[in-house]
Amino acid sequence: MTCTLIVNPFATTSSGWSRELIVRSIQAMYETDVHITTERNHAVEIARNARKLEKKYIIILGGDGTVNEAINGLLDESVQECEQPILAVVPGGLANVFTRSLGFSSDAISATGEILEALEQQHTRLISLGTFNKRWFSFNAGIGLDAGILSSMEALRAEGRKASPGGYLITGLKHYFDDTLQYPQDITIRNDRGDEIREAAMVIVQNASPWSYVGPMSLDFATEASFDEGLDVVALTELTPASIAAYLAEAAARIPTERRTRLSWLHDCNEIEITMTQPFPAHVDGDSIGDVTHVRVLHHKDALRVAVPL
Repeated sequence: MTCTLIVNPFATTSSGWSRELIVRSIQAMYETDVHITTERNHAVEIARNARKLEKKYIIILGGDGTVNEAINGLLDESVQECEQPILAVVPGGLANVFTRSLGFSSDAISATGEILEALEQQHTRLISLGTFNKRWFSFNAGIGLDAGILSSMEALRAEGRKASPGGYLITGLKHYFDDTLQYPQDITIRNDRGDEIREAAMVIVQNASPWSYVGPMSLDFATEASFDEGLDVVALTELTPASIAAYLAEAAARIPTERRTRLSWLHDCNEIEITMTQPFPAHVDGDSIGDVTHVRVLHHKDALRVAVPL
């Protein structure tokens, strides 16, 4: 069996002896090409070429940003005629939402063992994905405050700062209280069934549950979101300190979305149109993609085959 292993050396937790152990364990099982990413979007190119070469497996050692890049390479239009490899992800980032949502351990060494066992037994499944203005995403996308915080954090990481929960908290507070940044109730959302939400200040699109993790704790806005169904959209209308505290408390408690009164929710959508009269920052899978004024989000059923734990 042939395998392409994509390693992000700058990922938050994939470094040192553990990375070497993981690489050697995979090489012991499969004929493996190891590729080290060197710049943004490098994983797109590596994954696209791996599918073109008809590799059986693509394994990623990195965070959710690297996973997103690899998925966009795997599903690039130029390689659609080639057989799609099976994707597996060893958690190497801070939150590792994608691989944990599939049921793998958050510990990289443990997850490697689970992945090798799953691949040996061909324990895989198809999952649905979304596109956000033609950019593929696996577990969530967002517009507004969360995307602005992610953009600020990415700028700090580009300067050499290391990502951490505390770092995100400090960056988030600075971003929120920056008077030059405003998120008015300016967003309108429509789905394919004709449902509409107006005057939103922040939008979350979920393709899976939970929305994210802080260490061992999960945070969730659309508790019914699933890789097996359409996309869920959550609109937040108030961004006062009290409202944000309430949103996060409910997200941490994972209160069912239908019981929350401070937000609006559309479930199981196949197509979503999001418009605003001024630019808002956006992200896919925690990866900042700049500002947007119009977004078309589409659900794609059974788009990707992935390894899942036994």
